[in-house]
Amino acid sequence: MKWISRVSRPVISIAALATVLFVSSLKPASGTAFAVFSAWLIAPHVGMIAGLWWLLRKGTGSASWHVIGVIVAAGGILYLADIVFGEPDAQGAIAVLMAPLLQGAALATMVPVAPWLQERLHT
Repeated sequence: MKWISRVSRPVISIAALATVLFVSSLKPASGTAFAVFSAWLIAPHVGMIAGLWWLLRKGTGSASWHVIGVIVAAGGILYLADIVFGEPDAQGAIAVLMAPLLQGAALATMVPVAPWLQERLHT
C-alpha cells in the first residue's frame, strides 16, 4: 500500500501541473484569468490528493482509492489535451470549463466501485 500512495500523489500532482501548462497554452487575457482558470481546473486534483491523504491518515485508505485517483487525473489530462491540442474549436472554452465537473462525475461514479474492488482483491 505504501508504494501506491507514494506513486499516486506525485502522478496526480503532475497532472495538476500539466493542467496549469494547458491553461497557459490557451493564453488567458490577464493574470487574474490565468489564476481563476488554473484554480478551477486543478480543484479536482487538489481534492483527490487531500482525500487520499485523509484516508491514509484515517487508516481506511486502500490501493483501489489511489488507482481511482490516478485514473480520474489521467482521464482529465487526456480530455484537456484533446480539447486544447487535438481538436480545438469555438466550443473548446466551454469544454475546458466542464473538465472539473466531468472529473467529479467520474470520481462519483468510481467511488462506489472502490470498496467492492478492494473486497474482490483480498478474497
